[in-house]
Amino acid sequence: MTKKKTFLLAVAIPLIILLAMTIKPQATVFFGKEIVLETKAYDPTDLFRGDYVALNFAISDVPRSKVTLLLDKVYNKNLYVSLKPEGKYYVVDQVSETRPKQGVYLKGKFQEIYNQFNEAGNFRVDYSLDKYFIEQGSGKDFEQESLKGELVGTVKVLGGYGVLTGIAPR
Repeated sequence: MTKKKTFLLAVAIPLIILLAMTIKPQATVFFGKEIVLETKAYDPTDLFRGDYVALNFAISDVPRSKVTLLLDKVYNKNLYVSLKPEGKYYVVDQVSETRPKQGVYLKGKFQEIYNQFNEAGNFRVDYSLDKYFIEQGSGKDFEQESLKGELVGTVKVLGGYGVLTGIAPR
């Protein structure tokens, strides 16, 4: 192989990898179903990332009654959380180990159980939808709304993958 071909190959491979990393998020934004999720109060603090809003979605706390799996099958594992519309927001419908064949669902990672000694304990789920970067200088207004739990998040969902596309006051 000539030096020119080797150089072109060395430049092309990283570019192809970087472009491939954007396919799933972009496909979700263009072709995904748009849903609105309710947020809960949360205190964001990070001086190094610029203006952003850290969100805690209501669907991140999954009631124990929605999880019919054994605890060892849930903890620190990826599972599928089916969502259903309830009023103007989507809420947790059920949890499964297998990808649902239809409907709106998000793939999430179960992290911990709140109040595990209480029968009403909730499972904490991370969907990687918790941070949204905003225009420089507007962070304080959104932070105050977030602290009061007065924001809603607009999410595009495609095949269990979600992209947070916007936030707005209720």
